[in-house]
Amino acid sequence: MTTSRGSSFTVNVGHGGVCTEQMRVLLVGTWVEGHISFDGRDAAFSGRVAWALAGDPRLGQLGRMGVRFDRVGSELAQGLANRAARLEPQAVAC
Repeated sequence: MTTSRGSSFTVNVGHGGVCTEQMRVLLVGTWVEGHISFDGRDAAFSGRVAWALAGDPRLGQLGRMGVRFDRVGSELAQGLANRAARLEPQAVAC
């Protein structure tokens, strides 16, 4: 994930938001706009930091934070829909 505040590692992304890892987490409530590389494309989003856990730089431990989406670009919405369709259980004839 890349924002005006820097880059971070995307741990998990879903329809509601994204979990990231980075050295310095942002304060809860901070407005974030950025892009996530998703299915080979940069997908725009905006949202607010919903939770944050500081890491420990002395141990090389990254912090984690969750960003709740307020807006997602069409690329991200379509990519999430495609991924959900691929993961849905399929009926199997016995």
